[in-house]
Amino acid sequence: MIEQLGQILVSCGAIRRDTLDRALLFQQEEKASGAGYHRIGECLVKKFNVPEESVYKALAAQFGLPFLTEIEGLINRDLMSEMSFETLKEVDCLPLERNDDVLKLVVSDPVDLTSLLMVQAATGLLVDCSLTSPSKMAAAKKKLYEGASFLKQSVGKISREYERQAQGDESLSLEEIKKRTESEPVVKMVSLIFDEAIKLNASDVHIEPTEHNAVVRYRIDGMLTQHTETTHSMYVPITSRIKIMADLDIAEKRVPQDGRIRYTHQGETYDFRVSTLPTHHGEKTVVRILAHDAGLLELSHIGMGPAEYATLSELIQKPQGMIFVTGPTGSGKSSTLFACLNRIRTKAINITTIENPIEYKVQGVNQVQINEKAGVTFAATLRSILRQDPDAILIGEIRDRETAEIAVQAAQTGHLVLSTLHTNDAIAAITRLRDLGVPGFLISSSLLGILAQRLVRVLCPVCKKRADKKGEALSRWKAMLPGIPMPEHFVPEGCEACHKSGFKGRTGIFELAAVNDAIREMISENATDGALRAHFRGIGMKTMIQNGVEKIQQGITSPDELLRVVMVEDILGLKRSVSDNEKELV
Repeated sequence: MIEQLGQILVSCGAIRRDTLDRALLFQQEEKASGAGYHRIGECLVKKFNVPEESVYKALAAQFGLPFLTEIEGLINRDLMSEMSFETLKEVDCLPLERNDDVLKLVVSDPVDLTSLLMVQAATGLLVDCSLTSPSKMAAAKKKLYEGASFLKQSVGKISREYERQAQGDESLSLEEIKKRTESEPVVKMVSLIFDEAIKLNASDVHIEPTEHNAVVRYRIDGMLTQHTETTHSMYVPITSRIKIMADLDIAEKRVPQDGRIRYTHQGETYDFRVSTLPTHHGEKTVVRILAHDAGLLELSHIGMGPAEYATLSELIQKPQGMIFVTGPTGSGKSSTLFACLNRIRTKAINITTIENPIEYKVQGVNQVQINEKAGVTFAATLRSILRQDPDAILIGEIRDRETAEIAVQAAQTGHLVLSTLHTNDAIAAITRLRDLGVPGFLISSSLLGILAQRLVRVLCPVCKKRADKKGEALSRWKAMLPGIPMPEHFVPEGCEACHKSGFKGRTGIFELAAVNDAIREMISENATDGALRAHFRGIGMKTMIQNGVEKIQQGITSPDELLRVVMVEDILGLKRSVSDNEKELV
C-alpha cells in the first residue's frame, strides 16, 4: 500500500503533525464550500508555506521516482528538436535521455497520465520518469522556450530529414529538382514558414541566402527580425518550391521574377506576392502577405481622431474633386485609400482603380493592373477609364505630368479622384503638383483635401508600463523636439502576448488639410508653403507631430516610436511653424 504524502512529510520531519491536521481541515472546508478539490501537497505549499522542494521530494518517495533538484543542465535539446514542439508545449515534461525503446522524462506531476500518454503516442517509445518541482519545471521551460516558436524548434529536424533523403547529391536535373521540391520535408518546411508568418501577423517573409546558410526573417509591425536559419542545401529546394507555387521559372536564376500564390491557412485565404532577386550567394525571395478579401479596413479603425475622421468622411462623399494621401513607402497610404473605397463602394456608383500591383482584391470595384511593357501605363489606362463612365477613380500613384493633368481634368468633370503622392506633409503635396506642371488655378478648382500620415507601433496593452522621464529617451526628445515638453507616457516591456516585442499592431498618425475657399484662392495665387501652413494652423489643422503627441498621452504609442517615424523635414517644419507662430505648438 502506498504511504500517504502527509505521513511521509511528518515522518521525515518536513512538517509537524498539527500542520498536517490543519491542512487536511482546510482541504475539506475548501471542497465543502465549492471552491474545488486541492491536493494536500498544494495546500501545504500555498496555505502553510511548506517548502515546495520538501513536498515534491516526499511525493517522489511516495511514487518511487528519482527526484531532480536541478534540471536545466540535464535537458536534452537534441531530443527536443526531434519531438513535436507543440506536444512539448502542451505537456508538463521535458526529455532527458533516449535509447532504442525508452525515453527518459522529467515531470512535475507523477499522476498526469494524459501528458505521458501523449508523449508515448508521439514518439512510439516507453517513458521512464523522474520528478522535479513545478517551479523548477516552469523555470526550465521558460528558459528553453524564451523567444521560441514552432518554426525555430522544427527547422532543424525537418532539415535533417531532407538531407537524409537527398543524400548530398548536388548535380540534379530540372526534373529531379522539381521532384525534390515535392518531397515531404520541403513541403512541410515551406508550409511551416508561411503558417508561422500568418500566426505572427507578419506583412512580409524574407528568405535570404548567406555564404554558409540561409536566414528567414519576418517583417512584423514594420520591423524586420530574424526568426530562424536553415542549411544552404535546404534553402535551395525551399526557394524552388516557392517559385513553383508562384508559377515562376525555377531554371531561371539570373533575372528577377514576380508571381503570386493563393494560400489557405485555417480556412482563411491569403494572396502572397512573390519576388525573387539574384544576389551574390543565390536568389533572395520576398513574400508579401495579403489577406484575400480581408484587406479592407474600416475608416473608423485606422486611428483618426474624431474631427479628422468626420472631415475625411465628408470629403469622400463628394461627387467630384481630388483627395490625396501622402507619405513615404510603408506609411499605410494604400490601406487608408481602400478604407475610403470601402466606405463608398456600397453606393450605386462605378468605382475603378489603377494599381501597380493590385494589393487588395475588392468586391464591387473594377481593378486594373498596370503593365508598362504592354503599354498599360497610368496615363493611358486613365484615359480609357474615363470612357467607362466611372464615378470614383483610385490612381495608385501620380508621378508624372501627364497622369497629373488627366487626373485634374477628371476631378473637374464630375469624378471623385483618390491618389497618393510621395511628400513629407500635406502642404508639400500642393508644391509637388505644381512641380509636375499643374497650374495653380487647376489645383485650386479640383483639390478637396490632402491627408499625410505615418504608421507607429501600438504598445502591447498587456505589458506596457508607465515610464519616468529620465534617460536616453528624454535626451533624444529634447534634441529633436525642443520647446515641446515630453508628455507622460508608457514604454514597452515585452510578454508572450506580443512575442516579447512590447508592441502589438500599428496605427496611424495623421495631418489632414481640408481645402476651403480661402485656401483655394491662395493656391490659385501660388502662395508659398509657409503661407499655406500658417493659414491651416490658423483654422486648427493638427500636424502629425501633434497627433503623435496625443497618442503618446493616450498610452497608444511611445515617444521613441514617434521619433522613429517622423522625418527631419517634419521637425524642421515644426520649428519653422513655432517661430512663425510665436513659439506655440503646431
